Amino acid sequence: MDYKSIPDNTCPISYLDTTHIILRILYHRVNLCLSLGLDCMGLPVVSTSVLTMRNCDRDSVYKLFRRLLRARNKLGKNIKLLELGDIKVYLRISKTKGSIRIYDGYMMNSRDCSKLNKCVTVNNVTLLYIYLLIRLSGRNMVLINVPDALIWIARVFGKETAISILDLIHDYMERGELSSGVNSLLSMLSLMGLRISKEQFENALLPARRILRMIRST
Repeated sequence: MDYKSIPDNTCPISYLDTTHIILRILYHRVNLCLSLGLDCMGLPVVSTSVLTMRNCDRDSVYKLFRRLLRARNKLGKNIKLLELGDIKVYLRISKTKGSIRIYDGYMMNSRDCSKLNKCVTVNNVTLLYIYLLIRLSGRNMVLINVPDALIWIARVFGKETAISILDLIHDYMERGELSSGVNSLLSMLSLMGLRISKEQFENALLPARRILRMIRST
């Protein structure tokens, strides 16, 4: 299933399953923010209003949110994705209500809106955040907003590295094995001081295979 080629004015819910919709949103977020030179930090993965602006009917949008929340309720608050020695990585899905700023049908933060000067505010919107909770050892942990992490990677290591991580998740979910995109990820981790072999990473990632498939089919 190709998560990249859905036209921008088409509702992705009509074509993609849950996990591929998230990959599509993240892929488009990276491309948009880098091409326009925007900050794009602190934003949820998706909101109800933005999807309805993409020609999705409200029933489909709320069904998508319910599917993701059902997966969270089934798997728990912190969903383990990876374990490598003392390092453990969990997925956390969070739903809340709030206000968003929108420019040309896309979510923006206040900093970007001050630059664009054409944003509108929409209140009482359902927002969905996806975080990575990284436990390094004992009580040391970091909570990272997934879109923020991906945009940071694109800025520091290049857009190709960020997209290769999305492709890696896609291929691992589709085929149950790591694709060539793992090399970009391991090179990035090495530059950050984490030297991990492909075999070590593949073994550490075993919990994620079941999780990705379960979210996809929920």
